[in-house]
Amino acid sequence: MIKNKTILITGGAGFIGTHLVEELIQHENFLVIIDTFGNYYYSGKKENLASILKDYKNLKDYEIIRGDLKEEGIYNKIHKEIDLIFHLAAHAGVRFSIANTELVTRNNILSVVNVFEYAKEHNIEKVVFASSSSVYGNPLYTPVDEEHPKNPISPYAVSKLCGEHYADYYFREYDLPITSLRFYTVYGPRGRPDMAIGKFFNYIMNDNEITIYGDGEQLRDFTYVSDIVDGLILSGEKEEAIGQVFNLGFSSPITVNKLIEKMYSIANVPEKVKYGEKKKGDVEVTHSDTTKAKKMLNYHPKVDIDTGLRKTFEWYQKK
Repeated sequence: MIKNKTILITGGAGFIGTHLVEELIQHENFLVIIDTFGNYYYSGKKENLASILKDYKNLKDYEIIRGDLKEEGIYNKIHKEIDLIFHLAAHAGVRFSIANTELVTRNNILSVVNVFEYAKEHNIEKVVFASSSSVYGNPLYTPVDEEHPKNPISPYAVSKLCGEHYADYYFREYDLPITSLRFYTVYGPRGRPDMAIGKFFNYIMNDNEITIYGDGEQLRDFTYVSDIVDGLILSGEKEEAIGQVFNLGFSSPITVNKLIEKMYSIANVPEKVKYGEKKKGDVEVTHSDTTKAKKMLNYHPKVDIDTGLRKTFEWYQKK
């Protein structure tokens, strides 16, 4: 576990960011959290972060900087000597990126360059960059290892692959200690409402019909958020992770149809489902090969889909 470090977390008020904050702040780390707190997807980010930090003290345990990573002035507000950076901030979502290509491109790529430039100039010990399994596109074989050809089919996926190329460039040309992580379909409490599981539970709890786009036989490698946080922290700890790219998934994909069946069973209500035309940018299969992460990071995901769905449903009920 990372302890007694000063850590910059970009996107720290977001879904994965709040879970990473929640874990790291328990171990005597000082956290500098940067977020725009923008409502591009949903409101409530400020409240989510506040609920985690309520037992900690501002400027003693953490500092929050509200701003945009595309703007150079934001980095002048960082007055601590940073040891580690977790760069999670991004405009996420395949469908959102198709409708907002310019916004996603400008935000995701320019923010990556600015963060890496800051890290280069301040001799940061380690940078962990959050990429995405979407860089693979529709797989040629499964499970997908890190050497699989990259064929992104959405602007979001292109922006993440571009971020990986910049990570590799800064590592090779400037010896910047960077690790890139390809996340597989992350879900759990505090998830964005545009994400499938959050959206489906919202429909189920409000007795609304769920629309499945395509035939529902698409396979998805759902990964509970705590397993992603474990992978992030392991990547931040291990020297051998520098200059590497890793898949982080659960490696046990299920169909969307089976997912929804499980969700209705957990909620204990009758199914209300209809089918619609497949959406552009959606891949047919996500299935991670995490052999490399297991060997080099000791990454072993623990939360299976049934347990993860129950935990997520319980959170939505309380919310």
